[in-house]
Amino acid sequence: MKDILAGVVLIAIGFVFGGSIFLGDYSVTSWIFDGLGIVFIVMGLIKLYKNRQQTTGGPTA
Repeated sequence: MKDILAGVVLIAIGFVFGGSIFLGDYSVTSWIFDGLGIVFIVMGLIKLYKNRQQTTGGPTA
């Protein structure tokens, strides 16, 4: 959950300061920070999925 929050914060900083690829600013720093934000969000979602699989006993076939 901390990874997801960190990713959202990175993307939100870009929104607040107007330097986000989602707002049409395609500078190198915007790509780096928004890319890191997306990576952190995906890592957090993967961790949540893995933790859920461990607590429920794995996927059912």
